[in-house]
Amino acid sequence: MELSTKPDFDRVKRMWEHFWAGDLLGRPPVVAAVNRPGCNPPYPGHQRYQAACEGRYQDVLDRIDAHLAGTEYLAEAVPFFAPDHGPDQFAAFLGGQLTFSPDSPNTNWVAPWVDDWDDVLPIRLDESNPTWRSALAFSRALAQHRQGRYLVGVCDLHSNMDALLAMRGAERLAMDFYDCPERIVAAMDDVRKLYAPIYQGLYEAGGMGEQDGTIGWVPFWSPGRFATIQCDFLCMLSPEMARRSVMPALAEEASYLDHCTLHFDGPGALPHLDDVLAIDAIDAIQWVPGAGQPPMHTWCDVLRRCPEAGKALQIYGVGPDEVRQLHKELRPDKVAYCVSVRDRQQCQDLLDWLEANT
Repeated sequence: MELSTKPDFDRVKRMWEHFWAGDLLGRPPVVAAVNRPGCNPPYPGHQRYQAACEGRYQDVLDRIDAHLAGTEYLAEAVPFFAPDHGPDQFAAFLGGQLTFSPDSPNTNWVAPWVDDWDDVLPIRLDESNPTWRSALAFSRALAQHRQGRYLVGVCDLHSNMDALLAMRGAERLAMDFYDCPERIVAAMDDVRKLYAPIYQGLYEAGGMGEQDGTIGWVPFWSPGRFATIQCDFLCMLSPEMARRSVMPALAEEASYLDHCTLHFDGPGALPHLDDVLAIDAIDAIQWVPGAGQPPMHTWCDVLRRCPEAGKALQIYGVGPDEVRQLHKELRPDKVAYCVSVRDRQQCQDLLDWLEANT
């Protein structure tokens, strides 16, 4: 498949294939995008969750058109847009109600609704659930609209224990590990079974496939099924608890996918780093230090542990100067850079430097 907005898509696919294989095609992958000269395209994600939940897909599609017209996708960047309905959409597929606030127009959440696990077990996906039906409809709308210009992206699925977190609430879920651990085991067994059918349903509705590959909110293209997996609730658990309840779920999701990244969030998650690095099927790590912490690229002690364990890294939120510094400290075959650049020439200068210094 060719992309009219990415004429070198075949070359880009080869770069990512080498990345997943753990070798280099001249240099590490670089993801960057800039406005076309004289353009100031709208941010396509503005209030996109609310538009999706209200079925106003055309509003998002119109913003996508304007964004594509005014944006250049450089190096290994691939244009994509996903049918997300909100961070807690997985829980919404299971019966939660997505809630909006005028004070936070670009996000939403699910109000916990489970008072007693016995009232909701077994947890199943209701095919008539309105958020699930909307996600499929939006996926089909994107697939029809893209017209060889972009890929339909993989949704941000907060699955496994994060789905239970949205359903129950953090404090009550934490207490459940002591008060009714058998209910947590049962609930996790149920939601783990739902990851594959939910992924597959969106995959088919979005027209994804081997010819196009897949891409998600961590913008790594993959020739097969790709997603970013996570469990933000890890920071609330001891390593022993997480080994019993969360690590098997992460390993299961990673094994279902052809390639995946793990979103690893906050200093509170660091006691679990060795355990997630031990999951063979996880290919790459996205380290997120969290609010109020030093920026990601300064955590070199954490970053170095990932390639030492055979995992690649997403380096994000950096400019060319930080890339040049990190390139001296990290294995070039285990890193992909998501870089902010002011124009095409600055990006090309960085690519030339990486080629010369890899």
